[in-house]
Amino acid sequence: MTKKKKIYFCTHCHNVVESLWNGTGTLVCCNDPMKELVENTVDAAKEKHIPVGTLNGTKLSVKVGSAAHPMDPDHYILCVEVCDGQKVLRHDFKEGDAKAEAEFEVSGSGPFELRAFCNKHGLWKG
Repeated sequence: MTKKKKIYFCTHCHNVVESLWNGTGTLVCCNDPMKELVENTVDAAKEKHIPVGTLNGTKLSVKVGSAAHPMDPDHYILCVEVCDGQKVLRHDFKEGDAKAEAEFEVSGSGPFELRAFCNKHGLWKG
């Protein structure tokens, strides 16, 4: 069963899918069920992966890691997300971006769920 706002991963081809609603089926890729990713919150590399938000009025600035995360072609942050109630706001990064930082327009004062996806170390929650 798929769950709304959950992220699924194919262990074969590395496709990543986010579910838009609760479903009764199983997501399948490369002829196998996709794996539901569970957000990491604690790890030896948390200083480079945990997204942190700073709210200034209706602007939420999100930075990945207290120490700058690399944005190299083989190791970078693919995206950050802000879950603001029922809305999911996402900023996609690309290889070569200088920093894993983004700014979002939010509707309230939170609380917000922040997520970041590293191409090497998976999904993280702040």
